Amino acid sequence: MPGRTFEPDEDRLARDLLARLDEREEPDAHASALLIREVMENLITLRKVVTDYPSLLKPYRVAGQFRDVHSLVEAICESNPYTIEAHMPTRAVVGRAYLVAKINLFRTLLRISRHFFPEPASGPSLEPELTRLLRVLITTLIAEDILVAIAADVRAEPELRRKAVYLLVDLWEHRQARTVQDFFPLLDSVWEAKTRVTISYGTLSGTSEILGLMREGCDPEVIDYFTREHISEDERQALLELVFNATYEELQTMRRWMSRHRKDVLAPKDVARIFNVPEERLHQTISNTQDMFFTFRERQVNAYHRSLHDLPGPKKTAEEYLMIYYLRQADIAPPQENISCPPPEPASG
Repeated sequence: MPGRTFEPDEDRLARDLLARLDEREEPDAHASALLIREVMENLITLRKVVTDYPSLLKPYRVAGQFRDVHSLVEAICESNPYTIEAHMPTRAVVGRAYLVAKINLFRTLLRISRHFFPEPASGPSLEPELTRLLRVLITTLIAEDILVAIAADVRAEPELRRKAVYLLVDLWEHRQARTVQDFFPLLDSVWEAKTRVTISYGTLSGTSEILGLMREGCDPEVIDYFTREHISEDERQALLELVFNATYEELQTMRRWMSRHRKDVLAPKDVARIFNVPEERLHQTISNTQDMFFTFRERQVNAYHRSLHDLPGPKKTAEEYLMIYYLRQADIAPPQENISCPPPEPASG
């Protein structure tokens, strides 16, 4: 649909919230509705910018060089963490900006919904659906980061890197229609379950937290992967980082404190004392999308630092290990050129 800003569920929620705001008399409600409409129009413009960039599936010739989707795949597979951004097509870069802008709008919609319609008397709450859609958008952003990390990993096998790029090209080409649920539903399953699990710490074995993920509907394939017989120490430590929303270094600090104080279990108040922070800052639950992205990015940056300097602790996030497992198991076909476009001009001379 030309000019469509959202997918059907997203569009319905945005318009439902606008209709409710229009029924209210407060100037603040009218100002909020005006802001939403302005941002939606801006998103239409930004979406058009994304789709107007040349398709990644169309071959072309520039400055005497032939380019197509296969040369793009090879260029990215030959990159490294320092050069990969230079090989990303503009359609991918602008598309990511569009996704972030969409995330920011939905965060605004959620704040407005909570502010103006907190009571059941206001009608069925939009918060659960807004939260769900926002989580899907954030996990899509996280999945893209993971795929980029794998594609740029010079230590990974070539076939694994190529599969990561195949998924990236599909995401970049169809940015408006693809979400994490289309190509990596396991990740969405993990984060959906995590939003309903409260960390208890205890012995720091992670058993209670993993059982919590199982109870809250995490895909059994995820649990089976991380509890298999021959799991590596790196994967085990990465899983503990994930379930505790903490880095390896923070978990080691907790263990040393337990040893010094001869404690067998940790309570949240103990962890707050260790790090000299209020209990509410412990990320015992993932209560919002900022927490989701922050805890992932913190673990990702620390894992890369350990890998670069050969330091103790996991060298990848649990999500990246899970993605690698998925890529190795999946039969992912290379992207196909758009045969409807005219063939490239023959080389001169």
